[in-house]
Amino acid sequence: MSAAESKNLDPKAPPPPAPPPDLLRGKAALVTGAGSGLGRGIAEGLARAGARVALVDIDLEALGETGAAIARTAGADACLAVKADVTDETQVAGAFRQAVDAFGGLDLCVPAAGIAPAFPLVDFPVGPWRQALEINLTGYFLAAREAARVMIRQGRGGSIILVASKSGLEASKANSAYNATKAGEIHLARGWALELGPAGIRVNAVAPGNVFKGSKIWNEEYIKTCARKRGIRPEEVIPYYVGLTALGLEIQPEDVANVVAWLASDFARTITGQVIVCDAGQVCVR
Repeated sequence: MSAAESKNLDPKAPPPPAPPPDLLRGKAALVTGAGSGLGRGIAEGLARAGARVALVDIDLEALGETGAAIARTAGADACLAVKADVTDETQVAGAFRQAVDAFGGLDLCVPAAGIAPAFPLVDFPVGPWRQALEINLTGYFLAAREAARVMIRQGRGGSIILVASKSGLEASKANSAYNATKAGEIHLARGWALELGPAGIRVNAVAPGNVFKGSKIWNEEYIKTCARKRGIRPEEVIPYYVGLTALGLEIQPEDVANVVAWLASDFARTITGQVIVCDAGQVCVR
């Protein structure tokens, strides 16, 4: 079973509910990594909740697919596709300018672009290590910095939600770059929450568990690597990881999108500097 083909293992389990369509009505959001995986799922969820969403990714074709999906459910004017490299500060600044020009402002930023090169420490090449630092940390820094600049100028507050991982709280084996960068993202969110609070800007992180559906990270090669690491067959990888959760439930992109939409809403107006773990009970925050 490939990541793209993955479905909830329990055929009787209900699908994740959709957020209220007016939860984020009138809000403007920007999501990086919106071409696939969690970035796409979150962008679609924010649009379903009523937000207009700037979709940022380096893959223009993938952006088109996300935009088409949003157009079918929320209308063509609900999103804007912007091709940009999240590690390039000029391109990131340009993406934010396009979003503000199109939507008249910005209320929410969700950095979600990321990679997960998996190697044992003794075999870890420095190239993938540095690339992970650039995308997973510098990319988040550049997006959050630009969002903060825009929101401070607007003077009406806002929300920045970093897509971290349960691996930022409880490290996984042979995953040095991902562990380090996801832990770093969580601490960035905490520091930025203290710094930006006086401007009314809330900064939080979500720490999803393993989300297989539509993921570029959980590709065929990555699944094979995980199988070798666990001593199981590739087709057993997804059931194995689902079995680690307290609920025995496979997490869908929509589950994470719902958490992000709620965090971005006024229902969470007193929440900042926090990590919301949406992993069906695999990691307990201590």
